[in-house]
Amino acid sequence: MSTKIAPAPEITAAAPGPRATLWTLRVLAVLHALSAIAQPLLAGIYLDGDVDALAVHEINATVVSGLGVCQLVAAIVYVWAGRGRAWPLYASLGLVLAEQVQVGLGYERIVAIHIPLGVSIIAMQILLTVWLFRASARRSRRAS
Repeated sequence: MSTKIAPAPEITAAAPGPRATLWTLRVLAVLHALSAIAQPLLAGIYLDGDVDALAVHEINATVVSGLGVCQLVAAIVYVWAGRGRAWPLYASLGLVLAEQVQVGLGYERIVAIHIPLGVSIIAMQILLTVWLFRASARRSRRAS
């Protein structure tokens, strides 16, 4: 009785794509979104009469800006090293620039622009964060 040995299953390498760089970008984007969402809440507490909330709003603005820069760096790595799509890099750059303008408007008390710009920043950050958790964010630039 002859025994036949079945061929070994073919081992394929994982598809190249932005794995670790994507997870780093996702984590930073979530933290960035949460800190940005906290800003209008802190402003509302201030407007409700708690004057100390303005100092916390200012501190959190620094956190938002810092996370924005970290997100931008992670987006650069996601695009270059991870071969991810390029548009999250441009979106992150736009957010960083908008946040710098937002901070200046806040210090100058130009609320007619500060408030709608803040809403736009939060909306853009949430949309970017949601996209980062979609399957298309895992695909390499060359696979598109």
